[in-house]
Amino acid sequence: MTPDEQSKVEEFMEGIMVDLTYDIVTKKVKLSDYINTAKQVVLSYDPFATGEIDQSWLLQDLIDYYIEMEEYEKCAKLLQMKISVESGELDLSDRIYLKDEDFIDINPDIQTLIASHHLNRYNLN
Repeated sequence: MTPDEQSKVEEFMEGIMVDLTYDIVTKKVKLSDYINTAKQVVLSYDPFATGEIDQSWLLQDLIDYYIEMEEYEKCAKLLQMKISVESGELDLSDRIYLKDEDFIDINPDIQTLIASHHLNRYNLN
């Protein structure tokens, strides 16, 4: 692969990464929807680093990218969000981090079976 081709691939991957991050931050998609799928997920932050991401920095990083791409509507939305984050009115934690519950996919029938098993087990006396 030539350096020019490599550069184009990197730009393409960066676009995918930033667009998915934008969709998650703006609640167009849920991060948890990508668990247990065949889709490859590349984000501009670590969704497992709970509480370690500077949310203002994350939004500014997205703004900088979209300014370069001349997508000013996205910039405006992100700037409003950044102002809200910095003023303490908005917390993105529920959008950008994965939680233990996100990995639990219990069928309601199985959940009922487990509950009845526990109920029966403790009512033996």
